[in-house]
Amino acid sequence: MARFSREFYLLTAFATIIYISGTITSPFFSLYVSEKETSSFELGLIISIMSYTTLLIRMPLGMLSSKIGNWWVVPIALLGQSFSYILYSQVTNPIHFYPIRIFHAISIASLHPTLMSLVSVFSPKNRKGEAVGTFLTSVGLGTMGGPFLCSFLLSYFDYETILKLSSILPLIAFIIYIGLLKINALNKHLSRSKKREVFIDSSWNRIKRIITIRQVQMLTYVRFTFAFTAAIIATLYSVYAVNTLKILPAVYALLVTLRGLANTITRVPAGRISDMIGRKKPLLISFSLLTLVFLLFSMVGGPITIGLVMILYGIAHGIRAVSEWSLLADVVTTDDQSLANFYFACVFDLGSAFGATFAGVIAMILPTPIIYIFAAFLVSSSIIVIAFNKVH
Repeated sequence: MARFSREFYLLTAFATIIYISGTITSPFFSLYVSEKETSSFELGLIISIMSYTTLLIRMPLGMLSSKIGNWWVVPIALLGQSFSYILYSQVTNPIHFYPIRIFHAISIASLHPTLMSLVSVFSPKNRKGEAVGTFLTSVGLGTMGGPFLCSFLLSYFDYETILKLSSILPLIAFIIYIGLLKINALNKHLSRSKKREVFIDSSWNRIKRIITIRQVQMLTYVRFTFAFTAAIIATLYSVYAVNTLKILPAVYALLVTLRGLANTITRVPAGRISDMIGRKKPLLISFSLLTLVFLLFSMVGGPITIGLVMILYGIAHGIRAVSEWSLLADVVTTDDQSLANFYFACVFDLGSAFGATFAGVIAMILPTPIIYIFAAFLVSSSIIVIAFNKVH
């Protein structure tokens, strides 16, 4: 099989650094917020406000990128993320989190859809699944490398210090980005001189065309259920594991690293297999595994068993992500691809926002394991939706 282009591999390597910088604080962020004397409701709201913000602004930013180009996306995202980490480290009152989360969300809202649009440009038509799977190893490496680095840092530093140190990584990525532009590696896709997209239809007409596609409607539902339930875990599980199960924060971060490792090694094979057998079976497998994972999260209590569940979680996540993005690329026209990516990201924002808010509210009245059982039932509904839809 022919190799992908040089630009594709450079983009994947560069994206890996970006995603590591974006996940380094994830294992302890809920714990950090909780330390500031927040209730479970405030915790859910602080976590979710970032998704609510991106939900509101992502589509308008996508339309803006279609008109003026996407040259501004990467530098704003990297510099904004670096500054956000510094601001987080200075928080003394829970109310400070709200404007910082909004600023952080605005900074990075366009980043992932823009990178995914570039992947579509670089991908051979008959190898989209493999290309998406290969590129999304950058996300998997991020979910592995960030928590692994976090686990190491937690052994030596407090949360505030780690946040300050984390601000360095986006700056390193920014320097690398400038270097890539100087050697003309990505210039024709990320420069001001790139030819703008010209469309006869308005952006809203194109969005309507995208969401009338039957497979996109199915993907919308299953992506929402995953984002909703994943946000429950992201909001509550670190607090539950450390405060209730008495697992050390550094150990918990290492367990999250196992999820990232499984996620990473799953993505390329998942892409190749989905190219051969279609997207439906991998999607069914991934959501069946996710149902099992959320049920197990309600039962397990030791580091070893949690680690095994994290591995299953990573496998399911990797298969799901590759299959979803590949199917979206299959059914949407090239002209609509960029806007479809922004729409798809908005669906995830919606699920994440509602899921984190729900987790914060429901944790006030229900034990955490019961909430995970609810998550399992919700995500299992996607199995039925996938099974009864015509997907190749």
